Amino acid sequence: MQLTQSHDRTLSRVAIGRALLALLLWGALVRPSQAINVTLDYTYDTSNFFGAGNPSGATAGGQAKAALEAVASFYSTILKDTFSAIEVPANFQSSFGGVATFAWTPSFNNPATGATAQAPLQSVAADEYRIFAGARSLGAGTLGIGGFAAGGYSYNISGVFGPGEYNTQVQKANAFAAAVTTRGESSGFAAWGGSITFDNDGSTNWHYNHTLQPTAGTSDFYSVAIHELGHALGLGVSDEWKAYATSPNFTGPAATSNYGGNPPLSPLVGGTRGHWASGTMSTILGTNTSQEAAMDPEVTTGTRKRLTALDAAALSDIGWTVVPPPPTTFNPADFNEDTLVNGADLTTWKGAFGLNANGDADGDNDSDGADYLIWQRNFGATSTSGTLAMIPEPTTLTLMAGSAGLLIYARRRRLGR
Repeated sequence: MQLTQSHDRTLSRVAIGRALLALLLWGALVRPSQAINVTLDYTYDTSNFFGAGNPSGATAGGQAKAALEAVASFYSTILKDTFSAIEVPANFQSSFGGVATFAWTPSFNNPATGATAQAPLQSVAADEYRIFAGARSLGAGTLGIGGFAAGGYSYNISGVFGPGEYNTQVQKANAFAAAVTTRGESSGFAAWGGSITFDNDGSTNWHYNHTLQPTAGTSDFYSVAIHELGHALGLGVSDEWKAYATSPNFTGPAATSNYGGNPPLSPLVGGTRGHWASGTMSTILGTNTSQEAAMDPEVTTGTRKRLTALDAAALSDIGWTVVPPPPTTFNPADFNEDTLVNGADLTTWKGAFGLNANGDADGDNDSDGADYLIWQRNFGATSTSGTLAMIPEPTTLTLMAGSAGLLIYARRRRLGR
């Protein structure tokens, strides 16, 4: 459910102009910060769900891929951290018989099978967060599952080394261990990546096109991707999350400050409270638009969820550096500025017709038939924003990594498990 507001469009445009000026000044004065690069790897999309193998055809598969790429891009935009590269040092043998050996065994949940697998990785670039994406039949109404990856490492330094050789190899070993275990961060959640999977058995009536609003009775793929990728980034499943989720309420300081108290959590599932309580409300990140939090366990069919300020605060609590996206540039026909051009805007226009500029789409400071025609042409469009994001849900832990899924109910669909 979203709250709508009616206010003077002229003042709104002034506010937008000021926001844009502030953004330009911010860009001129603040040094750019490094961003995490959330990359998608389709190696294990063995059913070609993101292509011609999609149950709804190749066009739907392409739309699913575009939606997932948009979600990854969104997270890449707001996460400002600096992760060390993971590179396995070359084995070394000294002229005195000493030997130094190094190994990394990155493991994850294969999205095509759900089984634990060793990732075919020799390295991960600095600031990269690799996500393996795929699909399989999830059953029991589950829409998607997401979680972060794990992986062990080893090194052995033995024998006789020449002057300085031993210290050099120890330094390599320490840097390697820090990159694998903490990505070079001093605290908070860190991993090399994770995996996400979506239901592909044909039982889910997916809405794949993220550039249009979902229609009645469909499950919005973009919303589910936002949720599941959130799990892959540690929300609901990481040790850092669980440290704040030991009671029915989340005690993370950023989330508590944002919510105005400790946000309520969902009931225990598999020993973990991996979601906000059903119906927990917040506002879409970067806006004042009210919305159910992305990381609560349900989503209503025919609707879209974006990442909210509460979800972003939780990302901060578990260790991510989160910078909100630029202000939203509203579509001129989005009269209530909820980022969607829909029937609610028509209601606003009707109430403003001939009376004020609340339904003004053409900038002439009144609400008339010309504005209605602009609304009609833009119906179904979204405003330009960096805040579009979706939903996941956590459940059981696999290996050393966390994972969560999303369950379907009549009109409300449960995210994660």
